[in-house]
Amino acid sequence: MAYIDMEINAQNMTSPQPMVQTLRAIDQLAVGQVLKVTTTEPRSVTNFEAMCSQLGHKLMEIIDWDGEYTFLLQKV
Repeated sequence: MAYIDMEINAQNMTSPQPMVQTLRAIDQLAVGQVLKVTTTEPRSVTNFEAMCSQLGHKLMEIIDWDGEYTFLLQKV
């Protein structure tokens, strides 16, 4: 597993809050650093894939623990 530079617990937040928190955190990271985000928002997989595709960040891993989603994102 990658070294995690910052972590966000966005569990029980409704859309768009997990994405808003993630974008704020990514702005604080340096290129190459890794952000871990945990959320229970059902649309988060689609939202995070679209965000990384549009902004160019690397979606390193998606883990689905029965409705709890963990994402590892690397700032590019």
